Parts: sequence; structure tokens; C-alpha cells
Amino acid sequence: MFINCLEVISSGEVIRKIKFHRGLNLIVDKTVGIEDDEKTKTGNGVGKTTVLRLIDFCLGKSAAVIYTDPESKKVIKSLKKELESRKVCIRLTLSPNENKTEFRKSSYVIERNFLLGKRKIQRVNGKDISDARDIPKEIGHDLFDIAVENKPTFRQIIGRSMRIDSPAINNTLKYLGTYPKKPEYETLFLFLFGINLPDRTPIVENLKSEKKFLNRIESTPLSQLELELEKIKDDIEKVNEERSNLNIDPKYEEKITELSRLRYKFEVHQDRLSNYQLRVNLIRDAQNQIESGKSTIDIDDLKLLYQEAEAYVDNLQVNFQQLVNYNNKMIEKRIKFVGKDLPNIQEHISAENMELRELRRNIDELTEFMSRTDASKRLDKLSEQLGVLHEDKGKTVEKIEQIDKSNNRIQELNKNLKEVDQSFFSSETKVKINNQLSKFNKYFANISQQLYGEQYGVAFEVKERNGQRNYDFYVFAYNNSSSGKKQGEVAAFDIGYILFARHEQIPVLDFVLYDKKELMYGGQLLKISEEAEQNDIQVIFPILSDKLPEKLNNDDNIVLYLSEDDKLFRF
Repeated sequence: MFINCLEVISSGEVIRKIKFHRGLNLIVDKTVGIEDDEKTKTGNGVGKTTVLRLIDFCLGKSAAVIYTDPESKKVIKSLKKELESRKVCIRLTLSPNENKTEFRKSSYVIERNFLLGKRKIQRVNGKDISDARDIPKEIGHDLFDIAVENKPTFRQIIGRSMRIDSPAINNTLKYLGTYPKKPEYETLFLFLFGINLPDRTPIVENLKSEKKFLNRIESTPLSQLELELEKIKDDIEKVNEERSNLNIDPKYEEKITELSRLRYKFEVHQDRLSNYQLRVNLIRDAQNQIESGKSTIDIDDLKLLYQEAEAYVDNLQVNFQQLVNYNNKMIEKRIKFVGKDLPNIQEHISAENMELRELRRNIDELTEFMSRTDASKRLDKLSEQLGVLHEDKGKTVEKIEQIDKSNNRIQELNKNLKEVDQSFFSSETKVKINNQLSKFNKYFANISQQLYGEQYGVAFEVKERNGQRNYDFYVFAYNNSSSGKKQGEVAAFDIGYILFARHEQIPVLDFVLYDKKELMYGGQLLKISEEAEQNDIQVIFPILSDKLPEKLNNDDNIVLYLSEDDKLFRF
């Protein structure tokens, strides 16, 4: 799928229509700045990179990136106000061929504006989308025919094509930064390289949640609790023996026994309720983490979303992920999987609350009765002591039971994970991964050789941390001696990957957006242009005019000129 054109519409009028083609597509400034009063005009700030961000915005990125300063992370209020007051709408047209745009036959149109409520425009191929978070879902389903609600997400996958900000600009593989954890990157790379393995993420997430729960309830070691329980039982036996030697009215004795039993039962149910509530909180925390984990955004993007929240409290968009299927499961199902016990736990909570209310009523009645009974001081003291002991016993028994249940669940999850890992990390699977990487590396090595005379590839190793294994993918035989060389490595990877994905029939976008390509050597830019043209790949990037090689400085490559006097939005 190629980009055909990007349109900027202001108050219903098209003020920019940028046509793209196969090969190199440059956004260049025309600012010269040679006159004395023009020396401050550098070609920066005219909207070159914003063109890339608008494309990303149409594909589900936060609107905040358009009107937020990338360095200070502060909202540019004047720009935001203009985008809203002028009713600026962005229209992105994609098609299977960069020059073919027969509507509803081959074109795919995405439209978004910067307004809220009824004035908001969020339209995908003529279909209105009420929630911005559903835009990536719709695109992923329409273009790639993939089911939603699983990882890697649509936004994670296309992050390789959107190398606009750090770390995507400089990181060949870890282009999403450090926000996704190793298991998340593992899932992403397995998908990218066409390796279909069972999704073990739900098991890992449940295991993590259960271990967290066990750590909270096991503040005292299990062995110590068992010893404490034995001591409490001995103390109860001694108090009962002393009470039995007293001359007590039978009816009074019955009430004392019943009151002790009710207090013990009350504490048991109260502790049980607390643990049910704790488990609910942990499950919901895990669900929220999964929900937030949909994102492809890095830490800086998170800050942008929080700033967006301050501006749009009534319509907060937490993230804009399009979730894709790489192993026939959905993220919503994962959330349900993590929370499958919630309805049952909620029923238990309701039952416990009802039981506690009834127990409290009975305890109050018996306490009132005991207060009216003429009993000896010693009997009262023993009764009080016995009540405390039964309370302690109830709490200790409940803690032991909860720890045992949690340990059993952890053992069961570890067993399930081990069974999955037997296939996941088998020799056959490693051979399969190696075979796929071998195919990819032929493209990667060839392109990197063409760009700067060195060959690079991707390899993997199995790493283990805290008893859990993961596949860790990395680029080998490279030398980060300069940022320019690293830029070439990134481009070689991206071009090579598109060719590999086409051959393996893996869903892929046929374009790549780059920023900061002025860090590359002119010869590398020429090579990228040649490779893109020869392989029917779109490469789109902004560049300062004084950094543009002479051979590329022509209308065949330049799709848009911008300047201080003619900025992107023309206001």
C-alpha cells in the first residue's frame, strides 16, 4: 500500500495537495537567507517534518504531536487555536499503486480534523469512526484483513515505517524505545519475520499478577504462620480448659461459646473479603496495564497524551493503537482472560458482605445479652482472651489458605508456561527462526552493501531473566561510529524488510517516512533513492536545501517546497 496524496483542507478549501510517487519523495525548504535581514531564516520551522506527522496522525497518532513542541513538550497554543478555528482537516489517500486512485476500487481515504464533539471528523474510507482508538483497528482490518485485539498492535507494526522521532530515527530494531518490554518486542519481531508461535503473553501476565498478589499477602513466611497457628491452638486449648473448671451457668456458657464462634467466623469472612478485593484490584491493574500496553508510544508520547488530557478532559484519548492479529487472539480477549475470574470474585464479595452484615447483627445481640448477665470478672477476662485468640486464629488460617491457593495457582501457571515454552523454545522453532532470518538477511546485507559497502544482518539469542526466557533480536556486524552510518543501517533494514515481507506475503506498508536524513552522507541518499526507485518503494523525508545533494535537487524527487513565506498550513 502506497501513499498517493496528502491534502490539507482549511474551512472546506484544499490549501495543500501533495502528490507522492514511487522512489524518493522530498519536502524541501526554499529559504535562502543570504540577505542581512534574512539571516534568521534557516528553513527550519516551515512545516517539513509536520508533513510526516500529518501522515502519522491520519494513521492513528495523537493529534497532540501536530501542535506540541517536540523538545519542550509544551502545547503551541497559537497553532492549536488556528487548527481549530480554521477547521483544518487532513485527508490521506492510499492505494495499491502510488499512481492509481480510483475511489472505492483501489483508493483508501482517511480524514481527520482537530475538533471535538459533533464537529469532529474521523472518517475511514467514507465510514465515520466515533472513537479515535478505533481508527487503527479499522485500517488494520481493511488493508491487511487482520483481526484486532492482540499484540503486536497495528501501531507497533507500522512504527518501523514511521521513523520521525527518536528512538525510531536511530534504532534499527528497538524503534519503539524502552517502553515496550522484552516479551512485547519478542512478539513484534516474531510477527515481523513471519514466525507463527503460540501466544504465551496471557500466561506470563497472569503469572506476574499472581506473584505480585503472593508478595503482598506473604509478608510473613508461610512456615512462621504455621508455627504461629499451632501456638494459637495451644493457647485456645489452655483457656478453654481453665474456663471449664469454672462454675458457669450452662446458658451463659453456650452464649460465650457462640459469641467466640461468631467473632472467629466474622474475622475469617472479613479477611476473605479483603483478599477478594485485593485480587480484584490486582486483576484490574493487570487489565489497565494491558490496555495501556496497546500503545506504540514512548515515554515522550505519554507526556503528550497527559498534556492532551488537560486540554480535552471530556474526550480523553489515552492511546491510538490499532491492534493486529499475529496468532489468532485479541487484546480484548487477553483482558477478559486476565479478568475471567472477576464475575465469580464479585459474587463472592457480595456474598461475603451479606454474611458479614448478618454476623455483625448476631454478635451485637449476643454482646448486649452478655452485658446484662451477671458473670464473674475472671469469666469475662477469659472470654475476652478467647475471643482475641479466635480472631488471631481466623486471620492466620485465612492467610495460610490464601498463600496455599496462590502458590498452587503459580505452580499451575508455571506448568502451563513450561508446556508452551517446550514448543516455543524448541530446537525446531529456533531452526525456523534462523531460516526466516536467513531469508531476511539476504535482503538486508545486499542493501547495506549497496549503501555503504558493509553487510549487516539480524540474529537472535535466548535470554533468561527471573526464570523467564525470551527471544532477543539484534543487529550484528555493525559499527556505530557515526550517526550518518547508523542512518544508513536503518534505511537498509527498512528497504530490505519491505522486500522480504513482500516475498513472504507478510502485511507491510510500501513506504517509509524519515526525518533527520541530513545526517546521512550524500552518497547514501543517492543510493537510497536508487534502491527505492528500482524496488517500487516510497521513501519520504524532509531535508534542508543546503543539505540536498545536487543530483537529487530536481522536480522528479521534490514533491513539496516550503519556506518562511509559504509555510505548510499557510497561516
